[in-house]
Amino acid sequence: MLQLDAVDCHYAKVHVLRGVSLAVGAGEIVSVIGPNAAGKTTTLRVIAGLKDVSGGAVRYEGEDVTRRPAFERVRRGLILVPEGRQIFPRFSVLDNLLMGAYQRPDRHDLDRDLATVYELFPRLHERRGQKGGSLSGGEQQMLAIARGLMGRPRCLLLDEPSLGLAPIVVAEIGRTIKALAARGLTILLVEQNAAMALELADRAYVLESGHVSLQGQASELRQTDVVKRLYLGA
Repeated sequence: MLQLDAVDCHYAKVHVLRGVSLAVGAGEIVSVIGPNAAGKTTTLRVIAGLKDVSGGAVRYEGEDVTRRPAFERVRRGLILVPEGRQIFPRFSVLDNLLMGAYQRPDRHDLDRDLATVYELFPRLHERRGQKGGSLSGGEQQMLAIARGLMGRPRCLLLDEPSLGLAPIVVAEIGRTIKALAARGLTILLVEQNAAMALELADRAYVLESGHVSLQGQASELRQTDVVKRLYLGA
């Protein structure tokens, strides 16, 4: 469904991504783990069309979308849930959710999708009239994911969904990701929480200094000495 072919990316003169290649099959959860400043968020921004590449290609559903603008990718179901949640704090929960459907041609017929996200996140239903900024950090992350789902993604890009959250909330987010995958949604998950990422994923990539240093089945990567030592604290 999604493929990066030898992607390079620069910020000014800084070479952030160096020949990054990865693939995500339909219905998979694929994780990208690595240390700070490894290029994980930049990888998602490139895929989402928010950052231009210096070389290589991004392919989605068999088509080269490297030069396609972000809004076209969103319309085709390639949707990013950004790091740091980035909700609209002065908008109500409901209005935040409706903003997630802004690029949909059928955005005037959203009751079914609202019912689906309220089923996944009952607290959002309870707080649908509250301002987004009044929610807890965990609730804001739920809102960010739910807003992404309102765009009817076929491939959901999740950037650090566990960042800054309490362990009990992290576990809840993990259960939600599994539930979404069980419904057939394709997910590319970027996480600094390697234990969570490798537990959820079918396959995983390790990104270091802008290049892929390891890749394979998540269950196998969990057993490698380098991943145990650097990312799992073993």
